[in-house]
Amino acid sequence: MAAEARERGGALLAMMITIFLVGAAAGSDAPRYYPKFSGARNVRLLDGIWQIGLYSGVDAMAPAKEILKLATPNMTTVPSCFDQQGMGELGFRGTAVYRTYFGRGNESSWERQHVRLQFQACSFYCRIFVDGIEIEHHLAGGYVAFHRDVPAPAKHNDEPRELFVLADNRFNATTSPLHTGGDFWHFGGLMRSVELHAMPAPAATPWVWRAYVLPTTNAPYSAVDISVVLTNTSWSNFPHAVTFTLAFDGGAPSNHTASVSAGVASLLDVQVPDARVWSTTAPNLHSVAVGLEGGAVIERFGLRSFGVDQARLTVNEKVLKLVGYNHHTQWPGQGPTARTFVTASPTDAQMDEDIALLKMGGTNYVRGAHYPQDPRWLDRLDEAGMLMWCETLGPGVSVQNTKDPAWVQLQLTQLDEMLENALNHAAILTWGWFNEGPSANNESCPAYKAMADRARVRDPTRFQTWADSQKDKGMCYEHATLIAYNDYPGWYTCEGDLSCPERSWDKYASSVATGQTKSGPAATIGKPFVISETGAGGIYEWDANTTDAKWTLKYQTEIVTRDVDVAIANSNISGITIWHFFDFKVDDAQENNTACQYIPDMFPPNCSYINITSRPGGVNHKGVVDFWRRPKPAYQLVAAKYNATSKQR
Repeated sequence: MAAEARERGGALLAMMITIFLVGAAAGSDAPRYYPKFSGARNVRLLDGIWQIGLYSGVDAMAPAKEILKLATPNMTTVPSCFDQQGMGELGFRGTAVYRTYFGRGNESSWERQHVRLQFQACSFYCRIFVDGIEIEHHLAGGYVAFHRDVPAPAKHNDEPRELFVLADNRFNATTSPLHTGGDFWHFGGLMRSVELHAMPAPAATPWVWRAYVLPTTNAPYSAVDISVVLTNTSWSNFPHAVTFTLAFDGGAPSNHTASVSAGVASLLDVQVPDARVWSTTAPNLHSVAVGLEGGAVIERFGLRSFGVDQARLTVNEKVLKLVGYNHHTQWPGQGPTARTFVTASPTDAQMDEDIALLKMGGTNYVRGAHYPQDPRWLDRLDEAGMLMWCETLGPGVSVQNTKDPAWVQLQLTQLDEMLENALNHAAILTWGWFNEGPSANNESCPAYKAMADRARVRDPTRFQTWADSQKDKGMCYEHATLIAYNDYPGWYTCEGDLSCPERSWDKYASSVATGQTKSGPAATIGKPFVISETGAGGIYEWDANTTDAKWTLKYQTEIVTRDVDVAIANSNISGITIWHFFDFKVDDAQENNTACQYIPDMFPPNCSYINITSRPGGVNHKGVVDFWRRPKPAYQLVAAKYNATSKQR
């Protein structure tokens, strides 16, 4: 198998090697994102140059001995995506195998002891081997972070330890069951950072792995509840009471004692010194270092509250109109040979540029479509004061999926992993799942309930929801605390009717407010309602049309501004996230040689001709800026409206 795969993959490697070295380059330092660590909690990124091999036709679930025979003859940057390609061109679907080493003789000795590997994303299907031993195969979605422990090597010597990773980006119900579809390109590979953490020996006293910090329910602006998770949750030799150190905002540590159960200690109603409230206009953030046994984890958090006042969403007990955009994880590649490619591994500078554009555009609310987010992005939203909708991977979910216990369990695992990686981010307002799922069939409602219950138990401070394209036909709203609809009036329905957005959204908002959905009155009355997706397409080059034909920027502006107007004016609508902030690469079926004809020697590229299909040029053109972040007329007009209303009242 391995020899055949190498033969088939050789040509692919030769064609695609130029796209590997275009990811978000980083040195072998500690993570620049939260959480951070100190003392005995040694950690470093394994980001940088790795070996890689790219293969078609490999059985990704083959026995380990066959997988480990696959060669890694080329070099790539981690993080990066191995399927990067331009708009309208199919990226590679197949298997990548990666190899790197840690614990070399000139590195810290802790790397040759018991360690923990954390992958911020390994997509879609991921198998991990250390020193030839398989330690994990991950099925719970390619965009979510997960970690696994690695025992110390059997022989203690100066030999480096080998980390070998398989990532397969093919749609497959067995190896990638949660990649159920969706109108966007699902990227493959080690597209986010890989972390290596020092761990205590299994029989030793555990350290602090994470500390989850949520505002105390009765005093959300001055106190927090902290759940301290230890590195070994099965360790049972703790005394009844354990003393941790807490140091807020770099200050002096103080002792706090709590009992430990199943590796978790709860410190309740802890007062935050010099407490400052986080809001969209004053995003004040605090940090706390939680220490034990000479090591500490440093977590960042915000003091704020989310609530409801007469079916209107509140932040810090004040009604706030949410205005913003959906935002996929897609950016241009880096370097002269890859700058027209699309990647899900952005640089820090690219993230900063998007945050700046969103901020100038008056945004106070971003929906992270359609999967868990990079911690670097979440850090930036915390700092910018932009509220965030964070959801699991799940467009294209079927009734059959929701009735399959194994599939639902994987979704719950993904939800757990998303929460574990993102819980402390002050900006996150909403946990979501099952984008445009089968909510019109009440047989699916138990799956919605299972997700909502899991999120609510873990985090009662935030909303639980999903973006529902069934709208008034949805039957599962009793399990949501925030009602959200996707619809595109004036685009997919009543084309050319500029009164359609106002008429449609007023009707939907009234249905929710008065309990006229298929879920029944009690399921929606008193709950906030938001527009989770709406908008219209506009081709960047179609800017000079005198008529407002479909796909012109004139028509896009007419529809989008009317969506925004009704969302702002109607008090039954708590918010809007326009679909989409930028134009983006779509799914496999619509990428197959559909690229427009580009003007030679022009960058950013402009189309000289584009064939009008449902996704012209293999692009979703609903962005208010194009893929290279060039503003369309709708950006400035919406920005004026958003800036006028996004100030907290």
